[in-house]
Amino acid sequence: MIYGERVKQVRELQHLTQSALASMIPELTQYQLSRIESGATVPNAEMIAMIAGSLGVTVEFFERRPSHDFEAMSPQLRARSSRLTQGVKSSAMQWARLVLEEYTRLQGFGKPIPVRLERFPSVPPRDAAAAVRLLLGFSRDLPLPYLILAIERLGVVTLGLPYSAQALDAFCAWYGEIPVIALLTGVPGDRLRWSVAHELGHLVLHQRGDRGKDIEAEADEFAAELLTPQVAIADAMPTVITLNSLTMLKTQWGVSIKSLIRRARELGFVDQDRATSLYKQVSARGWNKSEPGYVPREKPRAFRKLAEIGYGAGPNVEGLAKDAAWSQELALQVLDEHAAPDELPMEPQSAPAPQHGGNVVAFRRPIRNTDHGSSTFRRA
Repeated sequence: MIYGERVKQVRELQHLTQSALASMIPELTQYQLSRIESGATVPNAEMIAMIAGSLGVTVEFFERRPSHDFEAMSPQLRARSSRLTQGVKSSAMQWARLVLEEYTRLQGFGKPIPVRLERFPSVPPRDAAAAVRLLLGFSRDLPLPYLILAIERLGVVTLGLPYSAQALDAFCAWYGEIPVIALLTGVPGDRLRWSVAHELGHLVLHQRGDRGKDIEAEADEFAAELLTPQVAIADAMPTVITLNSLTMLKTQWGVSIKSLIRRARELGFVDQDRATSLYKQVSARGWNKSEPGYVPREKPRAFRKLAEIGYGAGPNVEGLAKDAAWSQELALQVLDEHAAPDELPMEPQSAPAPQHGGNVVAFRRPIRNTDHGSSTFRRA
């Protein structure tokens, strides 16, 4: 027996229409595929093997009972958008569902990190961001040395997806009472940090089903205060605000030049006319998609760490793929979106060590060169 919903899941994550997939497989029509996905028709063994091979999974994957969907919080995901099409939304959601299912299975190799992320639905975004900084174990007046590993420590399941979309960087969702943030691939480091902070703001500030323009502004305010606390960034602002001086500040604080322009405007270092001029200069130089100034791209760690616990230090991709009912290529794609030990950032010696009890996937300090352990949609 196979589940037609599984066929639909993998087809959608590959961003294929029924017609497109049917055209890839001899003797399969769109009508037949529709009936397979709805459960009205059970294909023969040869046909289901061809479908599985075309989608990068094994037949066993289709035989597994589907998991429950998780609930997306991102306003962009729920809203209709000409930039963010339903096809992109479906693909991203199915990728997250796929990786989360495997993440959940891998947790059997270790103890899950308890959720310590607190929620502040009635607290001003700035105050909530200050409280979350303390939860993360960082000072209010210094740049965050890293963000993704820190939120994993708080029990936020953070998934790297081997999927990119022009109108989408990241999104968050709830899986029961577990917060999930999913990250799309190919996003520059500065933009990814902002997107993660923005999505974290939704998880902290908002309830399921919240809508309206204000919640996006609140998530942005939260992200700005989390990454660039008002008091600290005011002291760090250059005397003369230029793109060159902001580029130097960017590398120190790990945020985009455009976000620093907005911060300078909010704090009164430039007026609106000067801010507009700086934005125009950014656009004229072609920096809207990729700015100068190096900010390393962070990756989540926990998925790969769990795989290393279960399948060895490599990890053993063949064993992982077999148990996940994935192709080895798919397993490698997913693993590549999660940090290996040599890809982890160096933790500052002054940072307090979080307490995890006996959690086998906790990160230790320093992070780099050691053996370590350990979900709203964001538009680009």
